[in-house]
Amino acid sequence: MPSGLFRLKQIPHCVRNDYEHGSARKHDRGESAKAAQESTVNTRSTKVSGQKDPIIILLRELIGEEGRRSRGLFFAEGEELVLRAFDYGARVQSLILTEKLAASERARAILDKVPASGAQVFTATEGLLAKSLDAKPTPDCLAIVERKLAGLADVFAGGSPLALMVEHGENADNLGMLLRSADAAGVSGVVLAAGTVDVFGRRAVRGSRGAIFTVPISIAREPARVVEEARRLGVQAVATSANADTLYTDIDYTGPTLVIVGNEHIGISDTVRELSDSVVRIPMLGRINSLNIAAAASVILYEAVRQRRRPA
Repeated sequence: MPSGLFRLKQIPHCVRNDYEHGSARKHDRGESAKAAQESTVNTRSTKVSGQKDPIIILLRELIGEEGRRSRGLFFAEGEELVLRAFDYGARVQSLILTEKLAASERARAILDKVPASGAQVFTATEGLLAKSLDAKPTPDCLAIVERKLAGLADVFAGGSPLALMVEHGENADNLGMLLRSADAAGVSGVVLAAGTVDVFGRRAVRGSRGAIFTVPISIAREPARVVEEARRLGVQAVATSANADTLYTDIDYTGPTLVIVGNEHIGISDTVRELSDSVVRIPMLGRINSLNIAAAASVILYEAVRQRRRPA
């Protein structure tokens, strides 16, 4: 009998078991990871074929405002926003993952939410997504979500609504941040009037950090109609202006209230000023005479929150 076999037999039993069990554990871990990857990618997703794949054609359409409006869809990008889309009850139609993310353990947190939503799952190369979005950095995942809008009646519903209107807001980043403040203050809804930048665009959605899914949003062409409807329903209209005489802290916000902020450069229109119950200013103690709409709205909204939390 060969001497090598004798030496193997002379290895202590406990050492041999440790070696064999260690190898088995490594094998099991490798098989488990492989099985998880195959389950995650192959059985739950469709590989995007290229630039002419229908999901890529749709994604390109959603880059533009007209496409988002006609399709009734928009997209949210990045793991945080995609997870929030699922968690906050958005209607996710499709989910696109890069192949790299889909093959990783990180994908499981997202994919575990798919069955309840009924969303279709696609995988694509990072290069294909980069070409399709024509923007950097390229997200490792994105969700295509239904564009949901509320009516004015929904925004002004409830016993003592606190709503917000933006008149002709031009900056998408500021609009996204404004939604975050609106969510934090617990507003009943946000009305976007007079050609305010599309809230479902890429920058506004990203800036909202998920508030796009939580805050009721209404779009109105005529800001005057919004103010008139608010007053008809017994909701006071409080507009902001750097040229107002009344301080924002002098107003009682405990009743139904619509706070109005205007364009970052020219403020509210004369029509809105005339129709509003009150026009207020925020003291500016430095040399800059205005705040962006997100900052101005936050100041007013939190004064309303402070007053409403006061003991009766």
